[in-house]
Parts: sequence; structure tokens; C-alpha cells
Amino acid sequence: MENYVKVVLYAYPLLKSVEEGYAEHIKNKALLSYNSSMTAENLAVYLAEEIIRKNKLSWLKGVVEKVVKKLNAEEQTLLSVRYFGKRRVASKAKNTPMVESERQYFRRQSRLSEKVAAMLKSEGLTEERYKREYSTLDIFEKVKKYVERREKKELSDKNARKADGF
Repeated sequence: MENYVKVVLYAYPLLKSVEEGYAEHIKNKALLSYNSSMTAENLAVYLAEEIIRKNKLSWLKGVVEKVVKKLNAEEQTLLSVRYFGKRRVASKAKNTPMVESERQYFRRQSRLSEKVAAMLKSEGLTEERYKREYSTLDIFEKVKKYVERREKKELSDKNARKADGF
């Protein structure tokens, strides 16, 4: 699965609060415009750009919600466990009839990730669009670093298991 999809899925639970933060920031900046060091024109341009960013985040949140709603209950649980910070359901997910072993659990996660990536693309979230509209936002840069650290750790763990003969 492409990294940008992982970044979007890990960032999804934060999008509502980030979107609300943008809305509050825009409102405060507009209300305090009389005290701004910017010219009225520059401030208007700045606020317009912030509104556009907020709308893009709203669109992205909506797309992820739409994709998640199309998944069945098992897939939603698996997605919640891996990406949305719902670790409490992790033990339930690994011990349900849908998953007989840990290996099967991780295989299902892998297939689900690929399915979600394809669904996001079909909704219009391509890698190019992600890079153009989202990759430079702080939240996505931080989540990307987290994903890269996690993948690096998983790779080193996998190599250590191979070296040990597992």
C-alpha cells in the first residue's frame, strides 16, 4: 500500500479537531483584523487560503468516512484497530471467528489496506492530489514521519526474526 494512504488513515482521527482548529483560527484572525500588521488585501488573501485549506480537510474527512461506511463490520473493526487508535478492540478482533490466527489477522489487514487504497483512489484521492494539497500541512508531515519510523522498526524486527531463524 502506498505511504500516502497510510498517512491519511493514521491522520483521519485527528482531522475533525484540526478542521475545527482551522475554523477557530480563521474566525479569530478575521475578528482581530483591525489589529493586524497585514494590509487588508494581504489579510483577505491569507484568510481565503486558510478557508481553502479547511475545506480541503473537510473534503478529505468526508472521503475517508464514505470509504469506511462502504466496508463491512469486520473490515471497519480491522481498520479501527490498525489506523484509528482503537487498540481496545484489537484483542477482540484477533479472537473473533473472522480471524483464526495472528498470521491470518495480519494478512487480512494487508488485503484491507490495499482495498481501502483502491477505494480512496476511486473517490479522487490520488497520490498526486495528496502531494499537491495535503503533504505540506503540518499534521500530514508529522504523521508521515511516524509512519516512516514505524515501517523502519517493522523492517528491523522482521530482519531480526530472520536472523534468529524464525
